[in-house]
Amino acid sequence: MIKKDSKVTLKDIARELHLSPKAISSGLNHTGRLAPETRRKIQETARRMGYVPNAAARSLVTHNSRFIGVLIPYLDKSFFCKIIAGIEEIAGRQGFMLLLDSFDKGDEQKHAVISAMMQRDVDGVILYPREEDFCVAEEIRAMGVPVIQVMEYFPEFGEYAVTMDNFIAAQHAMEHLFERGHRQIGFIAHNPENYVQNERLRGYREAMIRHGLGSQMLFRYAKASMEGGIEVASELFQANEKLTAIFSASDQAALGAIRTALSFGKRIPEDFAVVGFGDMELAANQAVYPLTTVAQPKEEVGRLAAGMLLSLLNGEAVQSPTLDAPLVVRRTS
Repeated sequence: MIKKDSKVTLKDIARELHLSPKAISSGLNHTGRLAPETRRKIQETARRMGYVPNAAARSLVTHNSRFIGVLIPYLDKSFFCKIIAGIEEIAGRQGFMLLLDSFDKGDEQKHAVISAMMQRDVDGVILYPREEDFCVAEEIRAMGVPVIQVMEYFPEFGEYAVTMDNFIAAQHAMEHLFERGHRQIGFIAHNPENYVQNERLRGYREAMIRHGLGSQMLFRYAKASMEGGIEVASELFQANEKLTAIFSASDQAALGAIRTALSFGKRIPEDFAVVGFGDMELAANQAVYPLTTVAQPKEEVGRLAAGMLLSLLNGEAVQSPTLDAPLVVRRTS
């Protein structure tokens, strides 16, 4: 019987399986051209024998730290946690670990985060880019490792990104409302300086124009919060008492619009419809009014970003995908 021992080496596993140490290394590191059955036997035998890889030694040989830096804001929000879960799923299969930071700090702290990741010699970076983070964009590029952006894209951070087609997604949401007979439709917009948010507003505008309703467009800017939705939805109702639907550029503001509609005596969805954007857990889990919303495939974004980064580390060419964001129809429409 083989005793589990933390000092088990590649040569020990090689002797057990009558293979070369090089083949064992390839099987454990997911490299080389091994038959799937051989790779499986290598990994199972290594686990059974209690083999523990020496990360420091492997790093010296491969010049890889097996760490991926992930810079995502709002780590307490389910939206971004699901992106992280997708990254971890793919990266973990290849033996990589994630170094996480919320990156939601002041400029001085952001510089410290990048410095810490450089000290850990991360093999790549996946980040949610924002204009307020441009202060460290040059430092991130100077790390000399692959950088993958998620959800948004700014050339300041590099050339690779996994993004959504926000314009088309907004148009699909509008078509859903048109199909249900709505013509007096208001829109809650966010941040006129943000490209993604402007694409959602552009989708609303062009859909209204395509249906001959250009003169009836009605939108207001608000914070992406329930409070912002409550306030701006009230303004939309006051501007057009015949309003029968609101499309919001965020789920948070859409939930505020529901509250406002109910306060105006509207029945949902009989008298009034509300559509959001994002498909946050809070939107789906509303007890009485689960929200119709544009669902961004968050886990898939994470999986694709991790796959792109690993491909770049292997010297492979990659393309930046733009994903569709399907509409999930629920109680509010």
